[in-house]
Amino acid sequence: MKKVLAIGAHFDDVELAVGGTLNKISKNGGESYKLTLTDNVTLSKNLKLKIDYKTSKKSSAKASKILGVKEIENKKIVSCSKLTYKKEYMQYIEDIIHQKKIDTTFIHYDHDLNQDHIAASEICKTASRHCKNIFMFQSNFYLNSKNFAPTIFIDIGDEIESKKNSLKCYDDAHNRYNKLFDLTFKRNEIWGSYFGNSFAEAFIPIKCQYEI
Repeated sequence: MKKVLAIGAHFDDVELAVGGTLNKISKNGGESYKLTLTDNVTLSKNLKLKIDYKTSKKSSAKASKILGVKEIENKKIVSCSKLTYKKEYMQYIEDIIHQKKIDTTFIHYDHDLNQDHIAASEICKTASRHCKNIFMFQSNFYLNSKNFAPTIFIDIGDEIESKKNSLKCYDDAHNRYNKLFDLTFKRNEIWGSYFGNSFAEAFIPIKCQYEI
């Protein structure tokens, strides 16, 4: 994995699910890129949430800098909760993948319960079809009959502090119920314990090329 692209539906999805891995790749001489598909604008009275585009974009830029990630500006950004599979949008992402010579993509889990995450997964699976590696991630904790069951684990023990610092760039509205970030780190710790590591991020491979 020399040139990787992590694609999130919302600005904080990548840091939550792949932040440590992207930081690790960048530190080891690779190139890590991030692309966000929606404007992340959220206004919910029930959840008492208010997230605006400009603030989220600035937070994302700060977080990317901490992780050593190159953020790609989305010139076709979609309104939050309005993301759907469209051929022209898929081709736009596919063109970015070809232009940057991306060999690996990290994309949303296709059985997520968030509508933007599901659409992002479908769009990005097709756009990534010529990449050597495609890995799915989960950036939330929604449960369903097809729960996220990863088989690829990447040690991020040396990168966990950078991941934590990157998420500190986002305001409290992104930290759902004031628990999402801490639960994410706890999950990283649990995954790491499977292999005697301190922290790990985990993925489901759609396509994975091993070099022996």
